[in-house]
Amino acid sequence: MLDCFLILVILQLVRIIIKNVLLSVLNFTAINLNIANIISIMIVGISIFLFLRGSNLFNPAGYRLTQMSNKYDNKNIRIIFFILMLMSLALTIIFKTDYVFYEILIMCLSAVVVPLYEELLFRQYLWNYVNSFVENQKTTWIIISIISVLFILGYWDIISQNLEVISSDKFAIDVVTSKMGLGILIAAATGFMKYKYKDIYLCIFVHIIISCIVF
Repeated sequence: MLDCFLILVILQLVRIIIKNVLLSVLNFTAINLNIANIISIMIVGISIFLFLRGSNLFNPAGYRLTQMSNKYDNKNIRIIFFILMLMSLALTIIFKTDYVFYEILIMCLSAVVVPLYEELLFRQYLWNYVNSFVENQKTTWIIISIISVLFILGYWDIISQNLEVISSDKFAIDVVTSKMGLGILIAAATGFMKYKYKDIYLCIFVHIIISCIVF
């Protein structure tokens, strides 16, 4: 499983490099910082997903058939969670951002971009990869949960720079620790959806809903 950790370390390093390149041509403001954060995650995410999509280890044919079947088997529950997700996003914008652009950017980063990125990375591609080496789905659930929580440490730069730019008196270590605690809850909930329904869409919807609730 060390290759999983290596992949994740490389992804975080590449993301940081891309973000710093973007910030080198932009003024260091709260808005520009989070625009750079969003763009860097999207570039890394799209690139790695296009690469992993063609791998039989990370995206086996059997998994693709399961996803096709889920389109019909999980139709009703998908609709329910999709509606809940849209409601969560709308309510978060209305009641928690005060329509301040910086707050909306942070919401897009933490409640849309990161959940999409992490669910596709962990509950789809890395789940398939780990599952090819272990027979028990519960073991895969536990392994992926641990890895996904540890991955939050790689967001230290995003958290510390946001605290710096808004002159917050909070310490990065405290915020990272609380994010990891939340990560355990998210990993348990999305892992359950993956284990029970084998549906990445449900994982994404649940992750976004939880992120909106705690935003």
